[in-house]
Amino acid sequence: MKNFRVPGLERYTLPFLTIGGAVLLSWPLHPIQDIGMPLLVLAVFVSAWYGGAGPALVASILAVLAADWFFIEPIHSIDLNLSFVARSLTFGLILAVVVWFVNIRKRAEANLLEQTLRLEAQTRVLEEAKLELNRANRLKDEFLAVLSHELRNPLGALRNGLYLLGEESVQNPARIRAMMERQLRQLLRLIEDLLDVSRITSGKIVLKREPVELAGIVRDAVESSRAAMDSMGHQLTVLLPDEPVVIQGDRARLTQVLANLIGNAVKFTPHGGRIALEADTESGSVVIRVRDNGIGIAPDMLDRIFDMFTQADRSASRQNGGLGIGLSLVRGLVEAHGGTVTAWSRGPGWGCELLVRLPAESAVLAYGAP
Repeated sequence: MKNFRVPGLERYTLPFLTIGGAVLLSWPLHPIQDIGMPLLVLAVFVSAWYGGAGPALVASILAVLAADWFFIEPIHSIDLNLSFVARSLTFGLILAVVVWFVNIRKRAEANLLEQTLRLEAQTRVLEEAKLELNRANRLKDEFLAVLSHELRNPLGALRNGLYLLGEESVQNPARIRAMMERQLRQLLRLIEDLLDVSRITSGKIVLKREPVELAGIVRDAVESSRAAMDSMGHQLTVLLPDEPVVIQGDRARLTQVLANLIGNAVKFTPHGGRIALEADTESGSVVIRVRDNGIGIAPDMLDRIFDMFTQADRSASRQNGGLGIGLSLVRGLVEAHGGTVTAWSRGPGWGCELLVRLPAESAVLAYGAP
């Protein structure tokens, strides 16, 4: 427990109060019972404990004078003789020991309090780390379960296709081969996403930087997402700057970023939803926004949806497949280009906006282009 300390100059009233109290308590019993000296020592102790070294010194001087004046013959006089000096030195030595003990005790308690607070803070940090580790471990297990499911589906379809092609009575081998090709592309896409995650987390991602036009990147991303959007009946609106915008970056990776953003909007927007992709320039930077009127994101998930193994709504994700690592890839690729990506939503049911910003040094306006 933290000790009570009298603040400011008020603490110098303690010596007068404690020494005066000791004299008043011991005076009626003197000379029947000599308790003056112990009470004076106690008064100095109290002054040192609650006031500090300065009040303790004042209390020591007052105690020596009060002892000689009230309790040592002749009463009501102070004789500055050898006996007075000896008594003062003896009493002063006792008081010095008391003050020393009080200071040692106070420092020990202060150190103990500091160590206790530090230990409590470390305990809280460890508890938070434990909770975060448990959460990450749970998300990892869920991710492995999803990965097993996503890999089993195309592999099962390929196995069934091979079996059917081996039957002499197969009626439409071209349709079966087309189905196998789709499943194979799906399998390759999943594996490539996993490899991209590994490259990003290990810092081995390689970008082939070149001047690429924003409109071309958007066009490629929309085309790659067209089939998923049509299957969900979504309406896509694209709004680009009137002037051509050229970005220094990896065309394939930037296309992958926009395709993942559009795919995320498609996945988490109910059938017949609206998706908007808007790009503009702000102070020389390229800002790309992808908005939807889908299921939205809870406020506590806005900073976590870009983390590995995190999905805002697993039920919606499972309806459309996928590993739930698309936004983690987006963040890694955007940061590899020196940019940032953020999410905003008013909450569940209010849709979501994902914003990609590339730094000024990575984006230039191609003024004068036709």
